[in-house]
Amino acid sequence: MTHTRISRQLWLFSLFIAFCFNANSQEEKISILFTGDVMQHGPQITGAYNKKADVYEYEESFKFIKPIVESKDLAVANLEVTHAGKPYKGYPQFSAPDELPQALKNIGFDVLVTANNHACDGHEKGVTRTLDILDKVGIKHTGTFRNAKEREANYPLIIEKKGLRIAILNYTYGTNGLFVAAPLIINYIDSAVIAKDVAKAKSLKADYIICSMHWGNEYKSLPNTYQQNYEAYCYELGVDMVMGGHPHVLQPIEKKVVDGKTRVTAWSMGNFVSNQRDRYKNGGIFVNTDLTLKEGKVKDIDVKYNFLYVHAKEINGMKPYYVLPVFDYSSYKGFMSSLDSANMQQFFEDSRKLYDKHNLATSEEIIKENSKIGKIIKSHIDGYYTIYLLDKLSNPAVKSEDNVYKAFFLKRMISDGTYINASGMFDSKEMAEEHLEFLKDCKVEKEMKIVFISSENKLVE
Repeated sequence: MTHTRISRQLWLFSLFIAFCFNANSQEEKISILFTGDVMQHGPQITGAYNKKADVYEYEESFKFIKPIVESKDLAVANLEVTHAGKPYKGYPQFSAPDELPQALKNIGFDVLVTANNHACDGHEKGVTRTLDILDKVGIKHTGTFRNAKEREANYPLIIEKKGLRIAILNYTYGTNGLFVAAPLIINYIDSAVIAKDVAKAKSLKADYIICSMHWGNEYKSLPNTYQQNYEAYCYELGVDMVMGGHPHVLQPIEKKVVDGKTRVTAWSMGNFVSNQRDRYKNGGIFVNTDLTLKEGKVKDIDVKYNFLYVHAKEINGMKPYYVLPVFDYSSYKGFMSSLDSANMQQFFEDSRKLYDKHNLATSEEIIKENSKIGKIIKSHIDGYYTIYLLDKLSNPAVKSEDNVYKAFFLKRMISDGTYINASGMFDSKEMAEEHLEFLKDCKVEKEMKIVFISSENKLVE
């Protein structure tokens, strides 16, 4: 009997050891999204102004790409404006509305890099106030700093995901001849500084180092020698990824082996959103990198990309600059004119031609109509049913001591410029009715009803 009990204990122990071994050896994935330049030219600022609410509205512009961004473990963009305060203005020295970073955070961006050639547009006030706004919103940032003490404490920016410590570095070639006085710091591209920062990242036990570089010749579709030299230098130091911006057009993406390690370079990711409407300038990409982890280390990298087109559209007295991924928008004929559709297809064709010729080991990711993200995009085009919370809570967003309302209801702007608190997006009224019952089961006791939101954001009760 004792022998049987001991044998059983040994058997259970061996199962436990095997389970622990398998758990430790299981692969995990971390998805990281990068995109290009977040711009705010004058027409964008004017188009975003909501007279009814006296605010600047940006989430409308980003609603088509929100499901992509928020699906990632980490999403990074280049904030190529300052928030120097009113009067808001566009090129050549940007001061963008304060609402922009909140919208970027709300759609899923985790980090904004700020070292670029427009970092000093608002002079000292622009640098410090931009950091103040980003801190107030609660979105992480790096590249510019109030002083050396802040840089020492917070740089490199370390983000931990699934046990992997990711270091993010950020530098710019220059600031358009504008400079700010000490103690403010702008990270300029400098070989000695980069070497010191990479060494510090390693001392902080960073497992993976990403360098965001603002560089290159504007409107050129291939990298120049300056970019190539600094890319090689970064990899020589031990950087794992180099993500580029500034040219305002796309340049190739390369996944390659350098010194026995897989590296990824995106030479230029183009414009995430801007008012640059000329050919090649009116769009950009999402670079989607999936890191495969085994035993806490990156063992493989898969690189895909989504092409993005910026579509400016008059709607309800405003002009959202919609950021659109590749998708079939023809199901809603009024959404895009034939000229806009032709310009969008031209951008996608130009981009594919460039990438087919120069990209290395990457592939395009096209959203399928019946996928989860595809259904959300289609709902924005065709309209959708939702649950409308009628109770006059604090507008424009639900504010309640009971977190159940915050968990289920989101701010949505409707066509008259006001906001409602709504829950869910459904293809049919029957699906909305099921969700309504679910909300009631969750003890949402405020008055609710099912409404239809059209593609023009009109509320149909």
